[in-house]
Amino acid sequence: MWQETLAALGGELDPREASLWLEPLKPQALSNGRLVVSGPNQLHCNTVRERFAVRLERALQDKQPGLRLSLEAAPSAKPTAGPAPGPRQMELPRLGWAQPRLNQRYVFDNFLSGGGNEFACAAAKALAGGSGLYSNSLFLMSSTGLGKSHLTQAVGHQVLGFRPDSRVAYLTAEDFTNQMTAAIRGKKTQQFKERFRTSCDLFLLEEVQFLAGKEKTQEELVYTLDALADQGKRVVFTGRMLPSQVKGLSAALASRLADSVAVGIEPPDFATRVRILERQAAQEGVQVPKPVLEFLAQEVPGDIRRMRSALVGILARGSLAGRPLDLKLAAEVMGSISANLARHTPEHIRDLVASVYGMTPAVLTGKSRKKSVVTPRNMAMCLSRRHTDASYKSIGQVFNRDHATVMYGVDQIERRLGSEPKLAAELSFLEQRLGVSS
Repeated sequence: MWQETLAALGGELDPREASLWLEPLKPQALSNGRLVVSGPNQLHCNTVRERFAVRLERALQDKQPGLRLSLEAAPSAKPTAGPAPGPRQMELPRLGWAQPRLNQRYVFDNFLSGGGNEFACAAAKALAGGSGLYSNSLFLMSSTGLGKSHLTQAVGHQVLGFRPDSRVAYLTAEDFTNQMTAAIRGKKTQQFKERFRTSCDLFLLEEVQFLAGKEKTQEELVYTLDALADQGKRVVFTGRMLPSQVKGLSAALASRLADSVAVGIEPPDFATRVRILERQAAQEGVQVPKPVLEFLAQEVPGDIRRMRSALVGILARGSLAGRPLDLKLAAEVMGSISANLARHTPEHIRDLVASVYGMTPAVLTGKSRKKSVVTPRNMAMCLSRRHTDASYKSIGQVFNRDHATVMYGVDQIERRLGSEPKLAAELSFLEQRLGVSS
């Protein structure tokens, strides 16, 4: 199964990257709906987790639906400094699928607040502590890579720390949809309802925009939220835009979500970005010169996950090549990224995509809702987000859309890539034409 999974990803990944990061991984065990895979060391596992875990898990689920991936350093690897293991999440009533686990690194002590995320962090702590928020429901909103998942899971850890017998459900909107479908097919609908409506103390639901257009799932979620609200249970949602901005969300669900305290998370300021990198380097057990960290914080301002990935890339190249972690090495690693950001603009990408798909830029940015136009349009917006430093609002101006529509379009492409090889191949071809993919 593991070899077939790697083969299925062959067309999506750079062969050199696959050889460097994926070939050393070894499957160790398969039990309780989870495949345990080991890497040579913690740094290696962290890199795979950051860069490839989502695609690996999607490919695995094509082979066995519901299967989860667990990455662990080989037992012989030297352990690195990190947080003490937190309490294990209590499992809810079993319905034939594995309950997701909270990431042990995603605790409040590991979340550095400052600038654009201080209020979100304070609100999450207040909800976890059961006081000060004046509501039992919190909605965390931001673009990708700014800490929504970290804060959401930190709430779960803190609740379990206070009361280890608490029943915590942590899942994505996609998980909720899949579990509901499985319950219907397995004739376990009543158990599914009881699992979340009466057997849950804390409900953590990520990426609610995935529910757009899924009427049956939305209806079930509305009943679940009403039941939890009646019992005074706590709920945390995350999303990339306000509920009112998500197209295809029912008025009933949007109303329930709007009852939450909505908090946006903005990109951290420069000083906070440096502190985040310092913390990550310390957790990896590596001392990185301050000028290198400041260089990274300056080069990658808008995405914490991407910034951390850049640091891991520098650490990996330094370790594999036996080179010092200096500004020269950092500049080499970041050089291509900086060059691409400087060279490409949303306008350039718009025109290229229109040309490749045989249409004019006016058609691409027009009002047509035909699939033959919508998919290329969303692809162009996704590429603009990936390979320029333009904001959603700026991209929207180029494509005659508001920022919420751009966010939705980008999210649709990102979600489809793992299950539609043809779409992934088209995106890869466009990136080659842009000169941003080897």
